[in-house]
Amino acid sequence: MMTNKKKIIEMINRIYQQRRQNAEIARERKIAQLSSNSKDFAILNEKITKAGLKLSQASLSQNQAEIEKYSKILDSLLQKRTKLLIELGLGSNYLEPEYTCQACQDTGFIVSENGIEVCRCRTQLFIELLYEQSKLKDILKEHNFKNFNLEYYSKEVDPQEGISPYENMLNIIKEVKKFVKNFDKPSQKGLLFYGSTGLGKTFLAHCIAKEIIDKKKTVIFLDSIAFFEILKEKYSKMVRLYDEVDDEEYKSLEEVDLLIIDDLGNEGKSPEFCHGVFQSLLDKRYLTNKKTVITTNYNIDGLLKLYSDKTMGRLHEYFMFLHFFGEDIRVIKAKTQLERRAT
Repeated sequence: MMTNKKKIIEMINRIYQQRRQNAEIARERKIAQLSSNSKDFAILNEKITKAGLKLSQASLSQNQAEIEKYSKILDSLLQKRTKLLIELGLGSNYLEPEYTCQACQDTGFIVSENGIEVCRCRTQLFIELLYEQSKLKDILKEHNFKNFNLEYYSKEVDPQEGISPYENMLNIIKEVKKFVKNFDKPSQKGLLFYGSTGLGKTFLAHCIAKEIIDKKKTVIFLDSIAFFEILKEKYSKMVRLYDEVDDEEYKSLEEVDLLIIDDLGNEGKSPEFCHGVFQSLLDKRYLTNKKTVITTNYNIDGLLKLYSDKTMGRLHEYFMFLHFFGEDIRVIKAKTQLERRAT
């Protein structure tokens, strides 16, 4: 995600520029057609163009008297044009540019009394382009429920767990499919997969991603190192009171339908301030009914050593913990290959 950010933002800026141009071209076509069909409109529109030009010239020369004069003339002409549009049965807003997003008028930003903020459409576009640029699209062609193989999980009962890895995975898959089915329900908690390496946690997270994307929803998949880099950058901006109008990365984490954080804890002992930003993000996503899936190779005690009690409290409140155990699938595959070579 980090390496693609500059490229993605450049693409977004080009898209918005093209959208604005398309809206203006469509508007000019309407004006040309109306001028061709209505002599009154053509005359009125020519007067509006000339008054606008005079007003621009007055503004450049900072001639206040001329500015006031042509402002009044232009307002009067625009009111007459609006009245004419209504008489022609076209409506008062007929010549307003038809932007893809009316909220930001295809700029990607909204100006309000509180300042400038990123429009929701820009964040969504960032998420969509991020997915297109990522390797996730190709990964999900293989990592999906159709290719999930339960044969790698032993049917022998684990004495410590009381059930077999096979039965445990059946239970986990049942919870995962329930998660997918109830994805839009506020009552549905996120999922936290924990257990040793090589047990299918990331593969199953990919399976979830595939199902959610098939529901026409957005997904971001991040390893914990990239994830915490974004949190650090967010904290840095908060401390410096940085103008965050370009903060697409963090906003995408807040607004994406499904956020998957892979290998939590692999980022190492992160600074305490990161925990605060992490908690705030989890709170925001929970309150706005956005779902999150986390995988980690740590057990509960290991997570407690890495994260604060408050962070662990959030995880326990917002997530269903699902324990993976059994033999490393990669080891099983290696043994199988050796056996095949031996025969």
